[in-house]
Amino acid sequence: MTDLPVADDVFAAAARIAGHASLTPVLQSRALDAMAGCALSFKAEHLQRGGAFKFRGACNAVWSLPDELAARGVVTHSSGNHGAAPALAARSRGIPCHVVVPEGALASKLANIERHGATLWRCAATRPAREAVCAEVEQRTGATWSIPTPMRG
Repeated sequence: MTDLPVADDVFAAAARIAGHASLTPVLQSRALDAMAGCALSFKAEHLQRGGAFKFRGACNAVWSLPDELAARGVVTHSSGNHGAAPALAARSRGIPCHVVVPEGALASKLANIERHGATLWRCAATRPAREAVCAEVEQRTGATWSIPTPMRG
């Protein structure tokens, strides 16, 4: 089990990604506030690089790697937006990114991942298959499987 981050970890991550992630606004809506009966705030992460908040975590993971590990690249698995985030972050560091993608993933999502510079590795559409291919990519390329994935616990 991993220790939860403390404030210093958050500040260090913010400093690490400052030159790479976009500052996104916090939006409000009086109409939604009235319907909800409270003040609501919406972080506009759809305006983030890559179109999602996921870039922040991927960027932090990529830029946290020591140079000697980073040079070998990173690997993750995804069928969509998560794969684009580490690809974009790896590109910002000038390192390879490998994304294991399941059969049946949307072509538009895969094109987006490739557009950001990742090498795609195909596998069956199961968690064990994804993890097995990630392990294979790690062994074959030396890439680090340090990018958080929604399915990896």
